[in-house]
Amino acid sequence: MVSKFFKTFGLVALAALVTSASAQYTSDKVSMYSQLTPASQGAASGNSCWGYVSPSGREYAIMGYDNKVTFVDITNPSAPVVKGSVPHTASLWADVKVHGSVCYVVSEANIGIQVIDMSNIDTSGVTLVRTITSPGRSHTIAVDNVSGFLYTCGSNNGTGTTTCFDLSDPLNPVQVGSASLTPVYMHEAQVVTYTSGPYAGRQIMFGHSEGRGLDIYDVTNKSATFLVKRVAYPNVRYTHQGWLSEDRKWFYVDDELDEDVNGNTGPRSLTRVFNVENLLEAEMVGTFSNGLAKDHNQYWRDGFLFQANYRSGLRIWDVSEDPINARQAGWFDTYPNSNSTAYDGAWSCYAFFPSNTVIISDINRGLFVMNVQAATTRTLSATTYSVVEGEEFSGSLASLKNSDDDRLELFNDATTLAATIELNAKSGVKRLSSIKVKVEASVARPGLSQSVMAFRFSDSSWQLVGGTTASTTDAVSESTISTNVGNFVDAQGNLRIRLSFAPINDEDPAQDGWLHSVDQVNWTAVPYTP
Repeated sequence: MVSKFFKTFGLVALAALVTSASAQYTSDKVSMYSQLTPASQGAASGNSCWGYVSPSGREYAIMGYDNKVTFVDITNPSAPVVKGSVPHTASLWADVKVHGSVCYVVSEANIGIQVIDMSNIDTSGVTLVRTITSPGRSHTIAVDNVSGFLYTCGSNNGTGTTTCFDLSDPLNPVQVGSASLTPVYMHEAQVVTYTSGPYAGRQIMFGHSEGRGLDIYDVTNKSATFLVKRVAYPNVRYTHQGWLSEDRKWFYVDDELDEDVNGNTGPRSLTRVFNVENLLEAEMVGTFSNGLAKDHNQYWRDGFLFQANYRSGLRIWDVSEDPINARQAGWFDTYPNSNSTAYDGAWSCYAFFPSNTVIISDINRGLFVMNVQAATTRTLSATTYSVVEGEEFSGSLASLKNSDDDRLELFNDATTLAATIELNAKSGVKRLSSIKVKVEASVARPGLSQSVMAFRFSDSSWQLVGGTTASTTDAVSESTISTNVGNFVDAQGNLRIRLSFAPINDEDPAQDGWLHSVDQVNWTAVPYTP
């Protein structure tokens, strides 16, 4: 949120605790597990949020309120348990991030940097270990978990400067480098360490520099940081926040004040897409929007953008197939009163829990714990295929995408008997509750079987998951994997199957050869939920 502008929040009277009253909210493919209001936590409003997973696997929502940060066990997302809180001087603006088992909190109320130990959160809660007094005020913080550095943005060691702390000892951060790593006010930032490619070993800051655009800094040497490139864009108003895709090609940015152009007639919640594959040639390449409310914070995970967009709530965009022209996959409106551009509603969200649970921090209504399974379920097409047995007669990879009579045709003769193709797909989401394989195919003669085998990445073996008698006319068959699903998806989200056609009777007389036609193959990947 823009700290340089005065905001009036229309805070509403709220119930202390709501765990099932989701009927008051409108949504699409997103549902609410539970909610903790500010009033239930002795607070007036909410702000930022983050998450933590303890070594035992328990999941914790870290919810920022105006006067404290609260730690909530959401391992059972329908029954949240508050494990502790750490108070601070009240401010509308605060931010929170995590490194290892340590939580860091800053705000604009000159509270410094609170260092909170979460190592015993499962049993005895959390402990405020120390408070770093300088800088006293910071608007936001960023943590590069790979290199182990914390960065403050909008700090008061000068005028809106950017400071850096070494987290080699996470409980005892030590300031390093220049008094300010950037010469201009940086509102928010994401800092990443590149581990491969031309920037391997470099620590890069993607900074949001108010009315200037996206600033890309090399912050590897904390005493000699430098601007790689500033990427301005048309009608820049207030470059607020953004996030990088996992392949480090795309960066998504929101501008918090462009809605206010020409008397509130500017584009609403317009996401700007930047190609940052080559940092020196970074450029804006497109935009997308749903035309509602005002955008605030967004995060990329598994080909989805999770956006907290003030009065329009949580918005989920699928950017996996077309990173520039996104598809809105689902939403949940935490502020049902209106979709205007006022500063109420969803402040931030956190989408990185292994369980796929997502949390929202809402200014007026506090912590929301969400089920996004339906919104993040994808139907996948094959990314590659190869012929294992038999010969390819006609068609291509594109032939397998749709049910449209454009077919991949396979041929086999009496010497090969079977025809088998191996197909690969990528789910994006790596933890799944089920995988459904749908095949539409036909064969040229009766007496053949059709089988589907799935590859077990866990032990590099194949497992039969579906079989039927092949049809001489186009027919659809489905095979579902719902047990030990993790065996069939690797750490990158890859899926693999083999589709085979063979004589039912091994003693079948020799034939001159026959065709197998495959019109469509797809996977439905359903994310895991608790």
